[in-house]
Amino acid sequence: MFGKFARYLHGRVYIKVQGNETTRFINEAIKENIKFYNGKKLSDGFTAEIETKDFKNLRKAAKAAGVRFSARAKYGFPFVALRWQRRKGLIAGFFIIAAGLIILSQFVLSISLEGNSRITDEQILAEAEKAGLKTWVLKSKLDMDSMSKQIQDNMTDLAWVTMEKRGTNIRIRVVEKTLPKKVIFQGDLIAAKTAYVEDVIVIQGNALVKEGDTVKAGQVLIKAAGGMTEYSFDVSGDSTVKKSNVDAPAAKGFVRGRVWYSAEKKVPLEEDQVVKTDKDADGWGIKLNNRVIMITNESSPYAEAVAETYTYTWHIWRNWRFPVELIKVHYDETKKVHIVRTESEAKKLAETLAREELKLKLPSDAKILNDAIRILPSDSGAARIRVEIETFEELAVYKQ
Repeated sequence: MFGKFARYLHGRVYIKVQGNETTRFINEAIKENIKFYNGKKLSDGFTAEIETKDFKNLRKAAKAAGVRFSARAKYGFPFVALRWQRRKGLIAGFFIIAAGLIILSQFVLSISLEGNSRITDEQILAEAEKAGLKTWVLKSKLDMDSMSKQIQDNMTDLAWVTMEKRGTNIRIRVVEKTLPKKVIFQGDLIAAKTAYVEDVIVIQGNALVKEGDTVKAGQVLIKAAGGMTEYSFDVSGDSTVKKSNVDAPAAKGFVRGRVWYSAEKKVPLEEDQVVKTDKDADGWGIKLNNRVIMITNESSPYAEAVAETYTYTWHIWRNWRFPVELIKVHYDETKKVHIVRTESEAKKLAETLAREELKLKLPSDAKILNDAIRILPSDSGAARIRVEIETFEELAVYKQ
């Protein structure tokens, strides 16, 4: 951690050297006490990092060796300071904005609700205001637990209330008491997928398939006798179940059978991949309307990298937000690697990828009967594997 900070403080220049006398160039540079870091050999030269103070001293070594060098990227505090020397007004404005944000961050600027459907936002916010929660109140003066309990006690339709701070926003999460509901099962039982039927148990309705049949997805397995059966229960805690026949029973029963799944993957013995190294860097800036001003690392400090941008916004009131946003750009250095696998390694990787795909398809309660791996013919320089799994599972579902 300290070494990374020291590199940023002193600054680094990423250089590319081209020519036939690179060895002599390095020797001449060493005579000038220039140190190279993270060097990489190229077909016509090399790339490396040097400290900022050593960049101007490379000219003498390059002239003596007859090579060319160029700066590919610059990284560190010296370049940030140089860039911001010409933006003193902007720096002052940034610190004024930062001071304003620090002051505003001490207050509640917005209140959000989550979990309510029957109870309106206005009702909950009115109770919250009675408890002492409203905008432009100092967050340090709020007792979240006591306010949550007061709202819950005053609103009998709420089973649970909690509050949490999210910057300048207070989020109120509620759980409403559940009223007795009615659940209705009606219609035919159909096949969820193509399968071979082994067990048929009919509780209500007429079976349209028998053991030994092959069924397709969507095919009717048990036909409803007509009408429906209605079940009602109190999900708020009363375990008493009431049942009333409206007309005639709907289809009920179990149909179980064998289902087959397969996944096929092909993995080359040789391939080029772009992978991340263990080096990364962050660039910070501010966004005003559509203009982005980077304070540190205006561009990637690496020759090859992937960048991810994160935006931090301050919500002041409901849908209105502070016009200045904080921008973070995270750079991960990447490099191209040539991967060579043996045939057995390629087969193992292909099998692993195929099994990962099958995991997404298999039901959690399915019983695996057979698991087979088949080696398929493939082009030269690749391995092709198919994994086949046979399961025993429930097939009957109600049509949605």
